[in-house]
Amino acid sequence: MARRYVRRKQPTLIVEIEPEQAVAAGTMSRENVMDYVWRASPGRLHFFFERLAQMLAAGMTVHETLQTLSGSSLGRRLSRAAASMVAPIAAGSALSEQLDRYPELFPSHVRGLVRAGEKSGWLDRICAQIAEEYRARQQRSWGQALVQLWFSIPLVLVLLVAPLPRIIDLGVSWYLGFLLRVSLPAFLGAIFLYYLGKIVFNLRAVRPLRDRVLYGLPVAGAMIRQAAIRRYLLALEALIAAGVEIQEAMQIGAEAAGNAVIEMQLQQAAAKVRAGVPIGAALAGAKAVPTEVRQSLETAERAGSYDQAFVGLQDWARQRQATTTRVAGMAGYGTVLLVVGGIVAAAVGYAFLSYFQAIMDRAEEFMP
Repeated sequence: MARRYVRRKQPTLIVEIEPEQAVAAGTMSRENVMDYVWRASPGRLHFFFERLAQMLAAGMTVHETLQTLSGSSLGRRLSRAAASMVAPIAAGSALSEQLDRYPELFPSHVRGLVRAGEKSGWLDRICAQIAEEYRARQQRSWGQALVQLWFSIPLVLVLLVAPLPRIIDLGVSWYLGFLLRVSLPAFLGAIFLYYLGKIVFNLRAVRPLRDRVLYGLPVAGAMIRQAAIRRYLLALEALIAAGVEIQEAMQIGAEAAGNAVIEMQLQQAAAKVRAGVPIGAALAGAKAVPTEVRQSLETAERAGSYDQAFVGLQDWARQRQATTTRVAGMAGYGTVLLVVGGIVAAAVGYAFLSYFQAIMDRAEEFMP
């Protein structure tokens, strides 16, 4: 590996730093584990891929682009990742190979789309599409933050409000002791379990099980399938337009799905096409692929041209995903409000009844 040095400015001397050691793909170093807990925000990732697309479209090379981005306001994790990719890419490594080193920053569908962009020569356009996806996710993140805050309200109420009426019987000292002995440990334990769950949920070893569960969910599963098919169609369009054979394009495009279950279905379909099965029959076994997509690709295969098919399919997939996301968001937020509202009402009602009962008991003590 080529030696790489960094100069640090000092008053009268230059300090030479040891060459940076590359991190193996998927290695769970301490830095990587922390990135699973505090992931890079969708806003920073949108900025990263948007600038990457703009500079590539302007004619800059990938390593020049990353060298420029490493000094931008990307945040510590993204800046360090970009800086560590510059030398290997300048030496001939692919961008997708370097993204594989940081699975906690760049999910599987992002790495798959970048790989398709490199193979097709559409890397700038693919990065622009990834940036657009992160921009939409950033817009939804505010709503998700409000949902998390709303879910924390019942926990606080149960831990703080429910035992409050016992002050009448046992005094303030008992209540403060209860908060220190019970409420505070329970609250800290809930926070610990939340972040531990985030680490386990994102581990690569857990990904197949996690993706299988998400794939089977009623509302979230539909959103995941539609997003996966839209990315798959984007990768197919880029690869086929670049002259890549359909079976190879299907194999590479499957990596852009972002869900292990859907990726396996699409890879099996690609293997069937490679064995000589028509594309329509091959995709019939992929349950995640809508009938409209399968029939359109089957018609395009018979016609010998996929150009018009992909234009129509991209518009169809975009509209369908937008509609599903809007409906699912309204239904999801409504369900959250009802569930959390019920928990809050139960906690407040319990506290009120306990308070009323304590007052009545104390009043009976003073009655003649």
